[in-house]
Amino acid sequence: MKNTQTISELLENVNTAYLTDAEKYEAMARAERAEYIVASLSSAVQAVKKAVLKLKTTFVSSSAQHA
Repeated sequence: MKNTQTISELLENVNTAYLTDAEKYEAMARAERAEYIVASLSSAVQAVKKAVLKLKTTFVSSSAQHA
């Protein structure tokens, strides 16, 4: 079982006593933004892989039918 936490959840466990509230909120916002970007890129890569596999299957099966 994979136990994952978001970056913002991990940041809650960090000692931020030396930061102002504005800096804490900025760090959380940056962390959430980074997670969103990574999730978007991951989703895009998976979509491309799926499309490539679908095209590959289509071309391989169509070539076999004409041979």
